[in-house]
Order: sequence, then C-alpha cells, then structure tokens
Amino acid sequence: MTRHARSAVAWLLATALCAVASPVRAASPEERKTEDAVKVLRTLKDPGPEDFARQVGEGADRVLVNLLVARKVDLEIRMKACRALARFPGERARRVLSSLIPNPDEPMELRGQAMESLAEHEGPPVATDLLPWLRDPHPDLRASAARAIGRTGDPAACQALEDLLGTEEVLEVRLAVEQGLALCRREQRR
Repeated sequence: MTRHARSAVAWLLATALCAVASPVRAASPEERKTEDAVKVLRTLKDPGPEDFARQVGEGADRVLVNLLVARKVDLEIRMKACRALARFPGERARRVLSSLIPNPDEPMELRGQAMESLAEHEGPPVATDLLPWLRDPHPDLRASAARAIGRTGDPAACQALEDLLGTEEVLEVRLAVEQGLALCRREQRR
C-alpha cells in the first residue's frame, strides 16, 4: 500500500470513529418548533398568529407558552413571546398571562408586559382584574397597571386612574397614569 493510500485509509478510519464517538443529535420536532419560534420573535417586529402558523406550524401558542415560562430564556425573547401570545385567541393565553402578573419570581418588566399585553388584546373584560395592581408597593407594577388599564378603555377603570392622579406620589407612576388616561380617551373615541 502506498503512503498516500495509507493516509487516505487512516483519514477514513478517523472520520468514521469520530462519527461513532460523537453522533449528530437530530433535533426533535418540538425543538425545531421552538427554534423557529425564536427566529420569528427575533426577526419580526410584531408577529401574530398567522406568522407563527406559517413558520412554526400547529401548536405555536404552546411553544410561545413554553418560551414565556422558561426562566433560562433571554428576557427580551420572553417579553416578545408575551406580546405575541396575547394575540392568540382563547382562554389558554389569558390564563398564562394572568398567572405571570402576581408571580414575584418573575422580572417586573415581564409582569408589566403581561398586564399591558392582556389589556391590549382582551380589552375591558380584564380592567377589573388590573385595578388592584394600582395599589401595588412596586412603582413599576403600578405604572404598568395604569398603562394597561388605559388600553382597556373601560370607563369605570379609567375613572380609577383619574382618582389616582391626585394621590400618587411617585413621578414615574403619575406619568404612566397620564399615559393611561390618554389611552383611555383614545379607546373611548373608537
């Protein structure tokens, strides 16, 4: 056997042994759906159910729920998954988003995003669920609740914002209350 032939045989054996020692792991269909959903969230500004149906396929809302509740996932992706999930019709999205809001183990930003996403897509029916958050000890949550309530356009909830404006001590929350009131007026004109 020539030197070149021995080198070629050695290379083929080494390649075969490497393939046996470290087999390529095929991604499961669920892993592929998750990867595709993350790509959609990273690529599109405001993806909706139709975008996920095209790119991820059936069960996209379940994939978004998994991304949303997985604490190891980047917060930006979780926030986008929160906004996207709110656009899916049905009780599942509402339950998942509602469960994030009171969870102290979740980041404030995500809890606030859940409020605002719920309000934007569910409207007046969630306004009364958001009212108690106007008294939360955390200013960030109070501010998110004020903006969320404004998005609902619910007249009684908007009156609660009017009442809060004169008593809220934190400037950032007062500014959010003003934003909420402006959103209320806009929603009521529609």
